[in-house]
Amino acid sequence: MEYGDMSHRQDVLSTYMGGAPAANPSYTSTSIKDNSTSSSRFVSQLDADLVYFLHKFHGAPTGSQKKLEARKQLLDEIAQREHADYSVKKIGELLFGNEMASKVLMNVRPPGQRLVDDWDCFKTLASSSANSKHNLGTYERRCGGLSRYGRKYTRAIANICNAGTSMEKMDAASNEACSKKTHL
Repeated sequence: MEYGDMSHRQDVLSTYMGGAPAANPSYTSTSIKDNSTSSSRFVSQLDADLVYFLHKFHGAPTGSQKKLEARKQLLDEIAQREHADYSVKKIGELLFGNEMASKVLMNVRPPGQRLVDDWDCFKTLASSSANSKHNLGTYERRCGGLSRYGRKYTRAIANICNAGTSMEKMDAASNEACSKKTHL
């Protein structure tokens, strides 16, 4: 049974949903350095905000207040991303050492295996402040909330739990990694 307009029937699904880098070896993300105005480029959903702010900045008149505001928004987005990248990498290094950190954090489990073994650990580390001020996750309490971009590290947080890391160690590592703002 089919409903609606069937004119899109021959279109590739990724046209509407994007590609998954892990599942598609030929996937390429658009670099923010590519200032082309073409609207037919594929952009990872993680990069949509960044590309939007970049185009807003480049489209604003030189010397205008709009240009200054767009620049601030772009720099804020970049700073948030750098903070997320730095803090998760640093937490991994503090917990597992420089050699093992990326291996543990980036581990992808085989199909059919659960993403997280210990959901209580995962919820404690990554919970959102939506429920209560007293229910902040360890990462969020020490490093700030996970932005849309930062949510790409959900698997890394799951892997920290899967490695059997205690809440005390995660709290100490998060505190050390995020207490200094010198990396921004």
